[in-house]
Amino acid sequence: MILRPLEIKDADGMLSWMHDDTINCFFATDFKSFTRDKVLGFIKKSKDDNSCLHFACANEQDEYLGTVSLKNIDETAKNAEYAISFCKLAQGAGAASFASEEILKIAFDELKLERVYLNVITENQRANAFYKKFGFVYEGVFKNHILVNGELKDLNWYRLLKEEFQNL
Repeated sequence: MILRPLEIKDADGMLSWMHDDTINCFFATDFKSFTRDKVLGFIKKSKDDNSCLHFACANEQDEYLGTVSLKNIDETAKNAEYAISFCKLAQGAGAASFASEEILKIAFDELKLERVYLNVITENQRANAFYKKFGFVYEGVFKNHILVNGELKDLNWYRLLKEEFQNL
């Protein structure tokens, strides 16, 4: 597998998870409404946004599997928000672990961050299990914090400190 910047050719792969009800049901953003043009705009804009890094995880044939990101990069406070989403066909293949390890190396080794954090809907059991297994530390829950499909949901918060990552 490889991790590389998002490219125009990734748009259809991105749309595949955005339009998959089993994946997008856990996001506050209405990804189901995204069009190819909107995704192309996101890819183009991502190349100029210094506060976020978005990468494609691809297989050996350079076919898009998913996106992993560092968002809200704060160089002063030395932290950033981690985000990840993969196509259904890539789930269970080790791609998320590969992409997570690579983006965290970028966060801690290249950007010299001290903390990476994330939040996830409490009921997203698959994601919560992945984050814990990967080494993210559960910090707490924000009750009724985010509106998803018209319903208030709880949000679990996780962190990974630089020294915790180095000890994994």
